[in-house]
Amino acid sequence: MGVILIVVLVVVIGGIVIALFGWDRYSGGRRRSATVGTARPTDEVFLEPDTGRRMRVWFNDATGEREYRPE
Repeated sequence: MGVILIVVLVVVIGGIVIALFGWDRYSGGRRRSATVGTARPTDEVFLEPDTGRRMRVWFNDATGEREYRPE
């Protein structure tokens, strides 16, 4: 009985801490605002299938993400 009470208290206290300080602080989520403006264009260009527009691939070194922007 005592072990169950301790487990319940730990879960409740953990939930209160997460609710007060925000889940993103504990989930390891990255913040995008620090990496804005670091994307650079690559040599990859392709035609968008739906519209036929030329699209260029941009690569963000900080996050490793690829973006597709019209030329």
